[in-house]
Amino acid sequence: MTISLKTIYAAALASVVFLAPGVEASKCSCVRPTIRREWRTLSVEKRLAYIDAVKCLMNKAPESSTDDLPGVRSRYDDFVGTHIVQADFAHFVGKFYPYHRLYLHSWEKALNTCGWTDGLPYWDWNRDFGTDEDFFNSPVFDEVTGLGGNGAWVLGNITHPEPGFSINAPWDMPDRTGGSCIQTGPFANLTSSFGPHDNIAFNPQPECVRRDFSPQSFQDITNPDNVEMAMAQVDYGWFSMMTEPTIHAGGHLGVGGLYGHMADKWASPADPIFWLHHGNVDRAWWSWQKRDLKNRVNDISGPIINFDYANEFGGNITLNDVIYIGETVKLETTIREVMHIQRGPLCYDYDELY
Repeated sequence: MTISLKTIYAAALASVVFLAPGVEASKCSCVRPTIRREWRTLSVEKRLAYIDAVKCLMNKAPESSTDDLPGVRSRYDDFVGTHIVQADFAHFVGKFYPYHRLYLHSWEKALNTCGWTDGLPYWDWNRDFGTDEDFFNSPVFDEVTGLGGNGAWVLGNITHPEPGFSINAPWDMPDRTGGSCIQTGPFANLTSSFGPHDNIAFNPQPECVRRDFSPQSFQDITNPDNVEMAMAQVDYGWFSMMTEPTIHAGGHLGVGGLYGHMADKWASPADPIFWLHHGNVDRAWWSWQKRDLKNRVNDISGPIINFDYANEFGGNITLNDVIYIGETVKLETTIREVMHIQRGPLCYDYDELY
């Protein structure tokens, strides 16, 4: 299937990436890694337990300061807020994958404080590829044992949006089907303290978290062919550059559409589906790494400055560059420490890989 990624990505896909020299990632004593499993393979009891843990974080007091995140109200907000603050430094740059790997690790540890002791579940997009109905009927969106469904239909398009609704997608979404608050499931009428976009100010009337399912965009961008294309890349630079605007973006846009939070580069973690989606994003990277782990555990590159894939302005990242998860637990490490998921601070594995 031919995919149009729009002008914003075209230059990136045509650029050249030079690899930074690497040194083997440090080792640790990861004896019993937690196992991350696909959502629908979990028992009903496990799915409900995960949902309860997420709700627990939404009801816990924040650990960040209002000096850093003026609008923070909960422990869950800590994670949304830190993503907003760091989004411009962690997307369309070389550290995209390492940053989000550490970010998910921090989230997983927070879930542990709410009784969740298993690995972070993930959403394997390939299992819901096919027809629009395959997407709509995904167990991820189940009203009882999933994270709930779509928002109600809202009029408008990218040039004439409905008044009061922020545009979150980078282009129009003619296949969108919703746009308003989550209607069903455990997170129906969920609100977010932050957003839209990079807004972290205190909001006395938080907006609801919106979904705008766009099934055809999901099928076009996040599909098995693009997953295989990702696995075929010869180095990290090309892997990252080819996948961030395809299999990664398609999951965001498929759920977020035009108006939904998942399409918001900054505030997308406000939608709990974010964590399952990014669990699979990390799984895709590890799947690619495992195909030549000896070399790929040290393979890192990509721009320091957003979209600077030709290295005209800032050069490449290296294994020694620092990644920092700010307003969650003040977690800081180097990229080198997260290149292997059973070394450094990490200790997990996936039930299966691509």
